Amino acid sequence: MFNFHLEKLELVSGIRIHTVFSAVLPEWWQYVRGVISRSQMSSTQLINLTIGTYNSQYEAIEGVQTYLNESETDVIIGPCIRSISVAAEELRIPYLCVTSETEMELCTFKLLPVLSDFIEAMTKLVYSQFRRQGKAEPKTIIYEGKKGFHFDVELLNNPLTTRVWVMNDEDTDDKRRTITHYLMLMRKELIREIIVICDTETVKILLETAWELAMLSLPFRWYFYDPAFQLRPILENLPRFENSFTVFTLIPYHDQTTFASRDIDLNTILMLDAISVVSNISHNFTSDEKRQVILSAMEKKSFRGLTGSIRFDANHQRMNYNINMVHFDGSKYFKLGSWESGDSPYQRGVKLENSPDVERWRNRNQTYTFPLKGRTIKVVTIIEEPFVMYKKGYENMTGNDRFEGYCVELLHELSKILDFKYELYLVHDNKFGARLSDGSWNGMIGEVLAGNATMLVASLSVNAGREEAMDFTKPFMTRYVTLIMKIPATKTRVFEFLSPLSHTIYLCTLSACIVVACSLYFFERNSVFEKREKVTFKECVWYIFGTLLEGGTEGTPTTTSGRILIYTWCFFVLILVASYTANWAAFLTVEQFKAPVKSVYDLTSQKEIQYGTVRSSAILSFFKTSNVETFRKIGNEMINNASNIVATSAEGYQRVSAGGYGFFWDSTVNSYKINRECQLTTIGPDFAPRGYGVGVPPGATYLEELSINILRLGDKGFLDELQQKWWGERKCLSDEEEDEKNTSGLKLENAAGLFFVLGAGILLSVFVLFIQNCIRNIRPDIRTGKNETVT
Repeated sequence: MFNFHLEKLELVSGIRIHTVFSAVLPEWWQYVRGVISRSQMSSTQLINLTIGTYNSQYEAIEGVQTYLNESETDVIIGPCIRSISVAAEELRIPYLCVTSETEMELCTFKLLPVLSDFIEAMTKLVYSQFRRQGKAEPKTIIYEGKKGFHFDVELLNNPLTTRVWVMNDEDTDDKRRTITHYLMLMRKELIREIIVICDTETVKILLETAWELAMLSLPFRWYFYDPAFQLRPILENLPRFENSFTVFTLIPYHDQTTFASRDIDLNTILMLDAISVVSNISHNFTSDEKRQVILSAMEKKSFRGLTGSIRFDANHQRMNYNINMVHFDGSKYFKLGSWESGDSPYQRGVKLENSPDVERWRNRNQTYTFPLKGRTIKVVTIIEEPFVMYKKGYENMTGNDRFEGYCVELLHELSKILDFKYELYLVHDNKFGARLSDGSWNGMIGEVLAGNATMLVASLSVNAGREEAMDFTKPFMTRYVTLIMKIPATKTRVFEFLSPLSHTIYLCTLSACIVVACSLYFFERNSVFEKREKVTFKECVWYIFGTLLEGGTEGTPTTTSGRILIYTWCFFVLILVASYTANWAAFLTVEQFKAPVKSVYDLTSQKEIQYGTVRSSAILSFFKTSNVETFRKIGNEMINNASNIVATSAEGYQRVSAGGYGFFWDSTVNSYKINRECQLTTIGPDFAPRGYGVGVPPGATYLEELSINILRLGDKGFLDELQQKWWGERKCLSDEEEDEKNTSGLKLENAAGLFFVLGAGILLSVFVLFIQNCIRNIRPDIRTGKNETVT
């Protein structure tokens, strides 16, 4: 069962000569009203061509023929509908078609030129060498619906046609997302010339999205299909910069004032032109021949309408008309040129105007202002000391006032120089950015690639993978990778005063005392010339120990050999005591860092210290892909122990402060932490140098200006001042203060063993005295026999 749609048939109005029929369908009244107010229709009256619903195409054609005969309609005006076209052909009624369908009957006159003519005009302007200087730019084509069938194969295969996209989304949000994806790819591939063949609403969304992505102003150049120039209010409502919009329209251009004042839509314009064509046909004919006369006149005569010259060829296609190319640079309109259809295919071509404005347009290397000038852009960042930090009391603040740090001040300075405003916001997933398994990116890079942020300003290092995904400015700082960890606490021992000398030295010294005491006793008892009868071995031992401990002595040896021995022994004691004193002073003033590892290369051979880095970071990616065997082993160890890979750098530093954990991170941030937390230190060597750069979407035209101004800030010393401000303030004691602190006095924990030795000596002395007294009291009793038993 064939169902002929009512709404299509109702969008048709007929014209009858002499007899007035004023009934008009409501769907067309909005156009007819504009026709009545602007057109003189002395003998031309509008009637309502109402057709019902039929079960088949055949019944629809018969119904249309019956209605046309009964209503005595002489001319049909409206959109091209197959059944009406066939019926008009059978009755030899001229059919002025206002749409661009191509497969119509012989009596169908196509008032709206075919879309392929517009495409040819756009192609000859955009692809031809009308522009001077530089190589030709790649192009992209964005079209909607079935308009792609009108493209020429040569155009699609042209090497400059880099991309061709079709818009088929019905939902506005889906369409916006699709457009954003297309524009991001265009910018990444450096496509800056765009041909747009879409409806007005789609163009509006497209330009709004392009504005958000900073793709409206030069060097981006836009070309629009717009027969009635209905894009005028959209273009004029966009921010005024050095834009390049070229509209291909049927409306003749006279001057900016008359052209910009048009407020008629395409349907009304075509309706007016159709009425103008019929009204200008001579009415000196009888009722029987008027259809044929009108048909013959429309085939031979030329007419003038709002869309320019109206003339039809033998196939009833419109001919000898112009497609005007009107350029809007953001401040004014000017006619760029026109495409002339001519009377034959050999006469078709583009002619440019000869004016200073056109000459400026032809110059490819024309200068343009910074695309972000005067705009408020969104800048994504991440909390990382000291680059971006919360201010004190930020809970009571809003907007950019909540943040401070190196990157915040750098961004503020760039905004002042380049005259733009910004809104800082934190990345939602708190990640720097890594490529996922499906090829997409998370973190800050994902925000930029999705079009949510215009710029990325943070401590984000540039590597090959990130450089492929997006563009970066010249680096504003260079970082290395270092391992930060907590200094192990030094254990204090009770007998720490014994530490300056080794156990071997103490043992050898004790042995030397015994040997020297024995030698002295031998010399004193067996000297030939000086013989001392009363000397005892006990006295020799006490004498030697007294000189060793710098105690007083009762006398000196009487023999020459003994004196030589004693002086040699004193020299030995002098050197030994001096060495002990120097070593103990150094031991007390220099706090030795006894870490389980001396460098990052020792990590893989120990188990005491765990280590890791941030998930989805460039540092983790470096360890995974490094060609250095040690680094690759470290990366594998971190991957195998996933608990050591932290979600954020703040979590990593918390684990470092807890002890037993080493954290691989940027040297710049590690230096900042070390300056403020004295119990932390770094393990060398530094490796994997990378630069920090401001990230922008791929192909962003404002990249160069940002890079140049970052280099200028470096030349002026501004970047050094920022680094000194945020890193130069040491919170730990200086070396002189640390030395003064350590040498100001001997601590009790360092000398506690001395007091224990002194106490032990006192107790030993008391014990010896007690034993001696006991022996003295017992010895006389033994000698006199008082303890003998009396029987």
